[in-house]
Amino acid sequence: MDGFQSVDILDFDPGVLPIFPGLGGFLHAAKDHAPNEGLIEHVIADLQTLVVTKLVAGFDDDCVEGLRRIVGEVAAGRRGSLKFLVLDFAHHMERDSEGGADFNRLVNEVAGLILNSPVVSVACVRAHMAGADLELALACNLMIAERGRRFSFAADPALSLATYGFLSHKLGFVRAERLMENGENLDAGQMQDLFLAKATLQEGAGFAEVEQFLTRSLRRHNSAYAMYRAQRIAHPAFAEDTGEARIA
Repeated sequence: MDGFQSVDILDFDPGVLPIFPGLGGFLHAAKDHAPNEGLIEHVIADLQTLVVTKLVAGFDDDCVEGLRRIVGEVAAGRRGSLKFLVLDFAHHMERDSEGGADFNRLVNEVAGLILNSPVVSVACVRAHMAGADLELALACNLMIAERGRRFSFAADPALSLATYGFLSHKLGFVRAERLMENGENLDAGQMQDLFLAKATLQEGAGFAEVEQFLTRSLRRHNSAYAMYRAQRIAHPAFAEDTGEARIA
């Protein structure tokens, strides 16, 4: 596949960072030299799930292009019969979390995936979140997060319309505005209390606990798909033609 690849443990040198315990062995990725600008994909066949792990904070142009290609292929059914697309945020906060060119379109396409295919998007948070990373996570249908991870909402609502739009749909306009204007910094438990996170995971447990969550969710996939699709129809996050946030 042009520009993207599945990764196996044999592709990496010794002494690298384990990121996928619980997937039938350890999938590894070098901390500073992950393929495709910090993206790794892995299929969990028995859960009908495609996992895309992101190892670098923020989104440069190559990262945006790679993710848009994957989301487009999933929406078109070219990745097989999938139930879940997991965006696994496992980056190290080595740089500011900013979005490259076409990042707004990526957010739009992730948010709209549920309208174009029976695939539920899941943000799996195993890193501290801010900026563009937090925005894309909020675009997913649901979020699960490791305990101990922090979520920074230090952003101007006028300059972060997508984040404000997603939050306002879930929390209401006043709470979303206060959250961002006050620059609140929440932990995973607080995110769950606000119903922004569906579940919390044991910190450092790796991907095994995520698999358990997906196994439970697989049994309720049809009802979850119908619910999340209805939510997106009722609250479209972006205008199709411009990619700009629609707050109404």
